[in-house]
Amino acid sequence: MTRFSHAKHRTIACIAAAALLCGSGGAFADGEGLYVAGSVGQSREQYDATTYDASSSDVGYEVGVGYKPLPVFAGEIDYDGFARAFGGVNYVDTYSVGAFALGFVPIPVVQLFGKVGVIDWQTRAQAGLPAVPSFHRDGSDVAYGVGASHSWGRLGARLEWERFDVAHTSAMDLTSIGLTWTL
Repeated sequence: MTRFSHAKHRTIACIAAAALLCGSGGAFADGEGLYVAGSVGQSREQYDATTYDASSSDVGYEVGVGYKPLPVFAGEIDYDGFARAFGGVNYVDTYSVGAFALGFVPIPVVQLFGKVGVIDWQTRAQAGLPAVPSFHRDGSDVAYGVGASHSWGRLGARLEWERFDVAHTSAMDLTSIGLTWTL
C-alpha cells in the first residue's frame, strides 16, 4: 500500500468513528460504575537508533477495566500491545500495563476526556542474525492521552490517542477506536 492509501484509510476510519460517536439520537448516559473496555487502532513506535534501530506503524490494541464513581472522574487499568517494530531482520515487541486517572468534560452528545498514568512496560528485542545480541528491557514511565466517548445505556464507544514515554523510544503512541461495557 502506498502512503496515500494509508492516509485515505485513516481518514475514512476517522469519519466513520465521528459518525458513530455523533450519530445517536438516544439520551446521553454517564455510564457510571464498573466497566470493561477494548480498542484497536494504529500503533506507532520509533526506537532510538543507539538502542535498537527499529520502527513500526501498524495495528495495536488495548484492553482494560475501570471504575467511574462520578460523571467527571474514572480510574482505569489497561494492557497495551504494540505492533511489532522492525529494523532490517531485527524486531522488537513491546507491551505495557498501566494505571490511569481519567477526567471527563461532559458536553452534549459526547464526553471529552484526558488521561494520565504510569505504565510498567517490557520490551523484547530479537536479532535475526546470530552475531547481533538480543535483549529484554523493562521499566516504568508516564503515559497520557486524550479522547472522546459516547454511550448508549451500558454500551459505549471511545476514540482516543495515547502517548507512552518509554525510555528507549523517541515516539510511541496508540490511536484507537473501541467499545466499553458498563457492568
